[in-house]
Order: sequence, then C-alpha cells, then structure tokens
Amino acid sequence: MSETTERSLRPGDLAIRCGPVGSLVLVRLSGVLDLATSGDLAEVLGQQLRTGRDIVLDCTGLDFMAVVGMSLMLETHRAASARRRKLIVVTGGNRAVLRPLRVTRVDATLHLAATIDDACAQLGGLLPGPRG
Repeated sequence: MSETTERSLRPGDLAIRCGPVGSLVLVRLSGVLDLATSGDLAEVLGQQLRTGRDIVLDCTGLDFMAVVGMSLMLETHRAASARRRKLIVVTGGNRAVLRPLRVTRVDATLHLAATIDDACAQLGGLLPGPRG
C-alpha cells in the first residue's frame, strides 16, 4: 500500500495510515479517537472522499472511540453515499469500537465488516492484495 498519511503515535494520540489499494482507499487507525484527535481524521477522510473512491476504515487498532468518532463516521457515510460511494468500517471484533456503535445503534446505519477482506467483498470482491 502506498501510504499518503502517517502520523506518530504517542499516548493519547491517533495514528492514521492511509493510501489507495486498487479501486478503494484503506484508512487504518490506531490509538485514541476522541475530540482532541478527531480533527486529524476528519481532514484525512475529507481528502479521501474527494478521490471518488470507496473508503475502508480499519478501526481494529483503536484503543478508545468517543462519540465524536461515531459522528465523524456517520458524516463520512452520508457524504460517501451522496457521491454514490461507500464507507465500510472494519471492527475486527474490537469492543472499543463495537460497544459504542451498538449501544447508540449507529451500527444499524453504517456498513460494518469484521475484516478488511470482508469489507472488500462488500465492495464487489475487490481484494486489495498484500497489506503492510
């Protein structure tokens, strides 16, 4: 994967790695997604929406996700839908992500997948190949 964005991870930080993989954009998150870090993700997701590609948002590496993270996912989902694109959120069974999505019932609105390969299958079977 060709990385377009990578940020260092310090305690309380959000690391964002993203880049095009075939016909989609893979955005990988690790660390903390909260009010202090959501602006960085909003900027990256906005840039990726403008590429006209579907977005796979890998949240398996998140340690914590605040309500602002879910709001950002919903906004991105709506913006992608308006462009006839998809946002698929990969949870990997991560309780830090799944629990808030389920409690707030946001999981009923978003497209969720357990793995990146499952997300690619939802996008028509486009497997991104080796990931780094």
